[in-house]
Amino acid sequence: MKFSLFLACFTVSIYAYSQAGHSHRLERSLKFPDIAGYKTMKCDLHQHTVFSDGQVWPNIRVQEALKDGLDAISLTEHLEYQPHKDDIPHPDRNRSYEIALKEAKNHNLIIIRGSEITRNMPPGHSNAVFIQDANKLLISDSIQVFQEAKRGFKRLASAMAFSKFLVSFSKDLLAVNMPNCGSDIWIK
Repeated sequence: MKFSLFLACFTVSIYAYSQAGHSHRLERSLKFPDIAGYKTMKCDLHQHTVFSDGQVWPNIRVQEALKDGLDAISLTEHLEYQPHKDDIPHPDRNRSYEIALKEAKNHNLIIIRGSEITRNMPPGHSNAVFIQDANKLLISDSIQVFQEAKRGFKRLASAMAFSKFLVSFSKDLLAVNMPNCGSDIWIK
């Protein structure tokens, strides 16, 4: 009996010690100071999940963002490239956003709808964020897809409280994150 009690206490002690470092606290939280008159937000606007070429589900991206202390994320799944489609054949390009939004519902994390537009010609890979519907970007014409991304952004921005900031910030520019042409480009 004494040995069983000792063994149980020993096992519980070992388990408790092994879990001592396990926590969902913001151990790896990124810290940036606010600038006078402004609120600094920590955002990652280029993430992938299994719905394009990532290795984790959208709920895991939300959990990672919470652990990092981020304020906002955008799951910018590739529109054209889906290497996991044999296992996850979901035609709705908004699905990862919906899963992430549900996971983040009870947390202070902003989920921004986005997609990555990939073309073999310049500008290469571009993130379209603050869009309304990723499915509307399933356009083969390279010029038209960027025009639709800009229209979707402006429709959303006009409906939001900070629309003047968003529209003035990106009125004529599109950021290119990995251009194929060897240099950064801004498209007007």
